[in-house]
Amino acid sequence: MSGRTRRTVMAGFVVLVLLWPMIHLAIVSQARIDPWEFFGWAMYSQPAQRVRVRVAVEREGETRPLRAMGEMRRRVRDFARARTALGTFASPEKLVAKIFASDETIDAVVLALRDVRLDLESAYIVAEDERLRFERTAADR
Repeated sequence: MSGRTRRTVMAGFVVLVLLWPMIHLAIVSQARIDPWEFFGWAMYSQPAQRVRVRVAVEREGETRPLRAMGEMRRRVRDFARARTALGTFASPEKLVAKIFASDETIDAVVLALRDVRLDLESAYIVAEDERLRFERTAADR
């Protein structure tokens, strides 16, 4: 590698290192990923967070909590971890498909997500609740 090429590569690396914290902070705030992930310099902008996931199922118009045991409990926990780390990039599709496959009588699955994070405008720690509802389709039967 010539000296000029080496200087160009080093300059590019320096620019990347200088810009990455701002880029990472933007990704954290837009996609709600964990600020400690992806070489996370935005980790200093927020306290560590965890997303809590509660699962309910609907049968014949009645909603009840899912009694997740064993493998299903592990899948719910894995989704909560993925949602904590990857934010909205973590898709619930596999979890929902597995829940539908576990019981033919389930008409819909409801995921209640609670994300506790620092609100950058107010500087208060706030809980953001999100409710996702998935109805059984013909493909799920």
